[in-house]
Amino acid sequence: MAKEENRDVGGNGEDVAVVLIGHGSTLPYNKEVLEEFGRRIEMRGIFKTVRVAFMQLNSPSIKEVLRTLAKDGMKKIVAQPVFLADGAHTTEDIPEKLKEAFEGAWEEIGENVKLIYAKPIGVDERIVDVLLDRVKEAMEGGKD
Repeated sequence: MAKEENRDVGGNGEDVAVVLIGHGSTLPYNKEVLEEFGRRIEMRGIFKTVRVAFMQLNSPSIKEVLRTLAKDGMKKIVAQPVFLADGAHTTEDIPEKLKEAFEGAWEEIGENVKLIYAKPIGVDERIVDVLLDRVKEAMEGGKD
């Protein structure tokens, strides 16, 4: 396992909630992976809170998490899609769900919330290293 390090994400994360957004799946492992990412980010102590939410098939939903955070007094929320690249889900579906979270009866509770939508993972040398590690593991017989 790679050494955990506190990364400077810029600014003060003490008043920030991060929501990791996954696709959702009928396979439990997919939810478990996102939850583990959330735990590992939370352990770094950079942000006030880290939550996970799912676009579909799993709970909690994006709306549920955003509304709960707003009710709990969070004023700055970063929604981070845990997707490799932009596609219909990251450019249309998730932004629509983010917008819907504070509409109608929820408009007042969301009016003072700064909701920031981050980019998907994208091409990054750190991801290339992970891919190369997985290729090496496969060549060595599929060790975990």
